[in-house]
Amino acid sequence: MVPVLRVLSAAILAAAVVIPGSPGSAAAERRCSVEIGEFTEGVNPLNVGSCRWADVPPEAIVEILSRPETWHLTFRTVVAGELLREGRLLQVLRVKPFGKRQITIEFTTTTVAGTWRVAWHKASDQEPLEEGLLEVEFFEGWWEVKSDGNGGSVVVHAARLDPGEDIPRVVVRKGHPMQIRQLLRQLRRAIVHDEDPEGDSADDLDEELTGEPAAEAVEGPSDGPVLKHAGP
Repeated sequence: MVPVLRVLSAAILAAAVVIPGSPGSAAAERRCSVEIGEFTEGVNPLNVGSCRWADVPPEAIVEILSRPETWHLTFRTVVAGELLREGRLLQVLRVKPFGKRQITIEFTTTTVAGTWRVAWHKASDQEPLEEGLLEVEFFEGWWEVKSDGNGGSVVVHAARLDPGEDIPRVVVRKGHPMQIRQLLRQLRRAIVHDEDPEGDSADDLDEELTGEPAAEAVEGPSDGPVLKHAGP
């Protein structure tokens, strides 16, 4: 989700991205790709990332994704989450250097023909904004997880995002596919712990999405949880 970025061609982003594995592992077992959706006037694209992980059982992925109120423990762009009531979640998202955003989402989980899915969209009834936070304009997406038939898993993450009119649309259009790739890497790391611990730091993530070193970004308040209020 964020500011002025290094320009990457659609061909590079759409190409397969190999996630490094432990020594001796086959690169094909870590292969991921990100597809950039079609951009139309006034509508941000739906971007889709997918991975096939031969060494990760689907149950391990579902265990993390089935608790969206704890996604901030896995994904760096989620600062905090608070379950309001069944099917409603209050989230604070990190969007450097434009400031943190708040959104109330409605989500559902289903399992159909062996594919587990959690999907969400912006709720029509938003919780009051906490002080210093901005409201996310639009956010919908889903995660899908299924077995690869050999003990591993196939995971897909798709999302369409408009973090707010203060962020240029071209920034979101080019930065969001990179963020999806990072979310997939962070999800795998939460389960397997087989990547370079310094290869996806918060500063690296900011630089990759913005095209500028994190040191040049305007820092906001602390990245710790800031929720002070729970809905009914």
